[in-house]
Amino acid sequence: MDTDVCVAGILGVLARDAYRENIERARIVESVCEVIEFRLADAERRYGDPSDAHREALCEIATALNISLDVARKLVGVAERLNWMPLTAIRFVCGTLDYTKVLVLTSMLSKASEDTIRAIEHQCVAAAERLNPRSLRKRIWHLWMRFDEDEATRAQHESTKLDARVTVDPKDHGMAQLTAHMTDLQGAEAEQLISEIADTVCKNDPRSRPQLRVDGLLALLHGEHALECTCSTGADCPAAGLADGQPPRRGHLLQIMIGVETLLGLTAEPASLPDGIALNPEVVRTLAGDARWQAILTELVTVLEASRSPETPDNPGNTAEPEPAPDEPGTPTTPGGVPLALMRVLGRGRSGPAAVLPDFSCVAPIGTPPAMLPDETALSRYAAVLSAMVEQNPSHPGVFPDGHGGLLVPPAAGLVYRPNTVTSALVRMAYRCCAFPGCEVPAERCELDHIVPFDHGSPEAGGWTIASNLQPLCTCHHQAKTARMWTAVMHAHGAIVWTSRAGIVRITLPEFALPTTVHPVRRRKRVPAIDHTSETWWEKNIPEGQDPPTITEQRAATANEARGRIRKIRRRFREHKAILRIREQHQPPPF
Repeated sequence: MDTDVCVAGILGVLARDAYRENIERARIVESVCEVIEFRLADAERRYGDPSDAHREALCEIATALNISLDVARKLVGVAERLNWMPLTAIRFVCGTLDYTKVLVLTSMLSKASEDTIRAIEHQCVAAAERLNPRSLRKRIWHLWMRFDEDEATRAQHESTKLDARVTVDPKDHGMAQLTAHMTDLQGAEAEQLISEIADTVCKNDPRSRPQLRVDGLLALLHGEHALECTCSTGADCPAAGLADGQPPRRGHLLQIMIGVETLLGLTAEPASLPDGIALNPEVVRTLAGDARWQAILTELVTVLEASRSPETPDNPGNTAEPEPAPDEPGTPTTPGGVPLALMRVLGRGRSGPAAVLPDFSCVAPIGTPPAMLPDETALSRYAAVLSAMVEQNPSHPGVFPDGHGGLLVPPAAGLVYRPNTVTSALVRMAYRCCAFPGCEVPAERCELDHIVPFDHGSPEAGGWTIASNLQPLCTCHHQAKTARMWTAVMHAHGAIVWTSRAGIVRITLPEFALPTTVHPVRRRKRVPAIDHTSETWWEKNIPEGQDPPTITEQRAATANEARGRIRKIRRRFREHKAILRIREQHQPPPF
């Protein structure tokens, strides 16, 4: 057959499948609309809060589709805004617009009035049929600015307050993506600054242009004005000396988790950052020579044993350790015969200063220590066992239904609502992020929730403030649990079973992480020396005896340019008065 004919046929099938995908996407959005409408109607019947109903629907949608809350919010936003954009909704349902462009249309016009949408929606939809999403955003903004400049400007100011942010997300192959949401002018200024600092090296620098831009951005974050050229021409380099005189960069301010065997060079298990990103162990060994250390004591917990129930507490109190039962056939084990499963946090030591690392890399290790990460097959099997048990008994109370962790006498800190530092650290070490299924909010930014509620009237009767009765939850999921939209039950080995009012069941397993974040070190701003001997701007440009504009005059100015000019003059006057005071201090004594 002719190649062109084959390709044309495949392209036709591709277009047909894309058309069908658009229709299925529209059905997903319709289902999201129905979920929201049912929850809002139920809240109205029960005289409930619509915001709680909206939150419950959001959590259910995110869990059912196995997506994050941010992605679910975008999906819900599209579903709600299509009610005000009929032409976009019709094209979406008919399959002529894909979800990416519908997302652009609804997000760009989310703050537009009904008059604006009626006036420009048909042009926006027509542009969506021929433009890619990036160009479509620019076109919609241009149409909006041309139709109602004031409304578009107000929307931009509102977005500056609500949507401005900087995020860092992990990507493929050990790379990370830095995303900054800023105004168009700020973006253009940032682009210019990065381009300028990337041009401070000569053309013989071996780095590519993208690498130079990344290095330039990091240099700007460190307060530097130029990059150091890495060419091999030495003093003959045209850019030699441009990076001289810059202050030294501060050391790494990171938290890194690494096994002691790996730290000593006995194994090659990857190290990891607090969010679980793997790091090269050799790089971490180099950094560890000039870092503070903190020992964290952990142990691997066997979760699959033939003679033990999933609900058997694992040494809950001060009792003797039970004898190990024989391993279940087929359970993944280490070379030492220990089944790989969950890692339990036992405690942590104090933070200590840097020390010299001994080098055992030339010594052959005796056996292979267990891996830091649990075996995924064992975890999947344990989750399947729990799921089957919950299906048979949906009202299962869990391993500690009273919230006392198997203890007979509460510890001193267990009857206080707010957990102490040690308990908080243990909980955040046991769960890397929010304990709600699929949520990725880091544990250090979460609130600590009592799984069995704390009884403020009688603390001994309710759930105690102990590590086995606490979990980290982000604000949204904490509010959803408090409102009883979802219930959480602690099962053996830290597994938490979540159940929604609609019957959705999900399981969260503990994931070992670092306990706390590193508090940034505030660097003092370098204040340049003030030259009090030269004439000030005020003395050069303002006649002697003239007073600066008043605050009343500044507020009465009608144009932004006039107000900015008055602010500048008042700032120059304050600088002039400060230099006059310095001159008085340097005056010779009157004798």
